[in-house]
Amino acid sequence: MKKNNLLVLSFILFLGCILRLYGINWDQGFHLHPDERMLIMVADRINFFNNLNPDFFNYGSLPIYLLKGITQLLDYLIKTQLANYNGMLIVGRIISTCFDLLTIIFIYHIANILFRKKMISLFSAFFYVIAFFPIQNSHFFVVDVFLTTFTTILIYLLLLYSKSPSIKKTVFIVIIFAAMLATKITAIIFIPIVWLTIIIKSKQKLLDFLTFNFSLLTFHFLFMPYAYLNFQKFLADISLQIKMNSDPYIFPYTLQYVGAVPYLYYLKNILLWGLGPIITILSITGLLSLRAKRSNLFLFLLFYILYFLIVGRSAVKFMRYMLPLYPFFAILAGFGLFYLLSFRGTIVTKNLFRFLATLGITGAVIWTFMFINIYSQPHTRISATNWILNNIPKGSTLATEHWDDGLPLYGGENYKFEELTLYDRPDEETKWQVLNEKLKRTDYIVIASNRLYVPLQKLSDCNKFKSCYPLTAQYYQKLFSGSLGFKEVAEFAVSPLFINDQSADESFTVYDHPKIMVFKKMVQ
Repeated sequence: MKKNNLLVLSFILFLGCILRLYGINWDQGFHLHPDERMLIMVADRINFFNNLNPDFFNYGSLPIYLLKGITQLLDYLIKTQLANYNGMLIVGRIISTCFDLLTIIFIYHIANILFRKKMISLFSAFFYVIAFFPIQNSHFFVVDVFLTTFTTILIYLLLLYSKSPSIKKTVFIVIIFAAMLATKITAIIFIPIVWLTIIIKSKQKLLDFLTFNFSLLTFHFLFMPYAYLNFQKFLADISLQIKMNSDPYIFPYTLQYVGAVPYLYYLKNILLWGLGPIITILSITGLLSLRAKRSNLFLFLLFYILYFLIVGRSAVKFMRYMLPLYPFFAILAGFGLFYLLSFRGTIVTKNLFRFLATLGITGAVIWTFMFINIYSQPHTRISATNWILNNIPKGSTLATEHWDDGLPLYGGENYKFEELTLYDRPDEETKWQVLNEKLKRTDYIVIASNRLYVPLQKLSDCNKFKSCYPLTAQYYQKLFSGSLGFKEVAEFAVSPLFINDQSADESFTVYDHPKIMVFKKMVQ
């Protein structure tokens, strides 16, 4: 790598690090991301080498082992106190950032293999650095960040293997693929691509194929031993996850995806929020401008298109499921920008394309910094907690919604609580007799996010939906209109600058900047 390219890539990585570490303690230690919270709770009961059984297989064990192993090692070497529930929070997020920076490096190298142009490689790395969704997820200790890194390394290794197959490269592919499976079972999607690459490219097909398959079991066992030692629990957890992804009615928190259109729902959220419109347009430009017919480019496209086709049709559509595709979009955007800058035509056309390219870079950077604004302000749950403690009299009764984080985050001993079990079915008079009695005893209703009121209002038609909530939908309509007898007295919302993102996928807003509303009972 030339010195100038190394300096530019170093700057890009530095920028990526700053964007991912800025606001890393966004929830001030309150563990407000539920998946992150669960992973840390599991890691907290792990201890090297006294207890390695996570007894939890919704996600893979490798990220959990990495978190606990690193914090235990730090405690041992420099006498910290990090290998506990609170200490692992920030460490986990820093590990996520480190993995995402590693993803950036491999994006650079993949683009270099595909296009043999350092400028495209740098553009690709840059667009991944400023894409907001990877930035946001690096603020969480979640397995999708790790899966994205391993997926990016895997396609890099497959591209190298397709150029020059060897047993050594096969072993590296095995290790990374085993790590992927030990991070999230979704990685199994890629096994046909690996098999196909070995069968087509290897000169010693049988040896490489057998090496891959037998070694895969060995390394997977090393990374996730209790998937085998506690196989029944592993099978039960994975079966439940598969069932959830085929039926959005299974859990209350997946009802939001009832009626969501496969593929289009993901694309809409990637376009508007994950990448933003400018990087998306450059990605499309890059895709449409591809002319090369090299086999490595075909492998690259097949690798990611297969993932999108399989995951995109799932019934449950959390935005993070598409995080492994963001390196793909970044590389296409890098090529798209290069295409605009190198377009051959009249002077007017060339200048126009260069102007559009400059405008695109500037706009993409501005877009990202508009979203980074989220981390410049206190978390809405913390702001709401402080308001409640300062403005609601002690001894008041607060109604909170089940399946959501309750408020206030602290000081709850000053209040009485009623839990509104709004997800309960059937949504009939019997349910609402109980809820109405609770509302009679309630002084304030606290809605801590849009987790319930968005999907439950949508599911009002019993002729259309398998699970319906006509009375709950009416309750929300009356509450928001003021006819229920409660008046909104406080609202807490943090948004990107000049943009209202409340229409995004729930998981895009609900962790680090949920909208919170407080309603007070009006005196009759």
